[in-house]
Amino acid sequence: MQDIPQFAQMQNAAFPFLGSVLFILLHIYMYKALLKSLSTKPFVRLVWKALTAINALCCIAYLFLRDSAQVPQAIYFLLSLSLGITFLLTMAALLYQCCSLIIMTFRSKSARSRARHRAKVSIFILSLIMLGIGTYNGVKKPTIVHKTLEIEGLSTPFRVAVLSDVHIGGLIEQNRVKQIVEMTNELDADMIFLTGDIVDAPLKHVELAVNELQHLKAREGVFYILGNHEYFHDIYNIIEKLKGLGFHVLINESYTIADTLNIVGLADFMGLRVGYLQPDIKQALQHINPNVPTILLAHQPKIIYSLQAPFDKIDLVLSGHTHGGQIFPFSLAMLLQQPYISGLHTLENLHKTKVYVSQGTGFWGPPMRIGSECEITLLELVPPQ
Repeated sequence: MQDIPQFAQMQNAAFPFLGSVLFILLHIYMYKALLKSLSTKPFVRLVWKALTAINALCCIAYLFLRDSAQVPQAIYFLLSLSLGITFLLTMAALLYQCCSLIIMTFRSKSARSRARHRAKVSIFILSLIMLGIGTYNGVKKPTIVHKTLEIEGLSTPFRVAVLSDVHIGGLIEQNRVKQIVEMTNELDADMIFLTGDIVDAPLKHVELAVNELQHLKAREGVFYILGNHEYFHDIYNIIEKLKGLGFHVLINESYTIADTLNIVGLADFMGLRVGYLQPDIKQALQHINPNVPTILLAHQPKIIYSLQAPFDKIDLVLSGHTHGGQIFPFSLAMLLQQPYISGLHTLENLHKTKVYVSQGTGFWGPPMRIGSECEITLLELVPPQ
């Protein structure tokens, strides 16, 4: 086993402390901006203050215990859920304050008072409903998303299964991975693409869950690329492990299937930040067969900004990373960093490159999804009709 890279060590040491400060500030805000005003009774306010403090402690505990293998799943679930509660109540507090700006325009003081009370109670109840819906959507089994894509120059049809952002670790444990593998195998794919953020914990803590991936079956093999979260852990051990499972690990490399299709895999943009395993599209495309179509596996959709000449002759880009926003309205913030959140898109270049962004097969942080869903993608690649 190789040593954990220095970046991962620093990130694992600093992240819990910085995150704790942020969560404390968020809990102070959501209590003062919303929860405190739900009642004027001292006892009820005391209860809200206690619940806010408990939720804050759960968030902090999650940050320090997220990579621990000793935390029971039930406890880990509650700690993870506290992150979602924080997000929803922070959004609720912001929404209430926006409503308050409108209510300030009411002429009558009594009308303003009634409107504020109705707004904060309604928004709080809506938050509880969204908590229930989001948690159900987060923990249910993935949805199979089926698309048929015409690929110019393709001579043979292929069935491709895509798994992205599984985030093995924490709540994505051995049984969940086994379920994902079984669902994927039922698709009878010619090839399976793992488009990054597959492992999100130190390998020694999740090796049993990772071992379940060896049961993935595809006629032309399983192809894996790095996501940004692998860099946060013992990335070299993860790479060697997945190679040992018989996967084609593509780090700025290509693989040609029977002179029919090029599969190209890039390292993630996180490599530019840490200074190793950096993405290099020129190197990745160096040995492709120029006479057959090319699929590019790149974890982050913003790779499309690099698809300029002479690197624009890509037929299909497969990405993940965004989780479809996971919890709305976080998806709106994601658009500040990525060109697409989910689904199929076509670039306005000469090659009309198709881009498919997976919503992810697992989740990160809270076991919740609002406005998105866990997916296993089945792409039917066919010659033009």
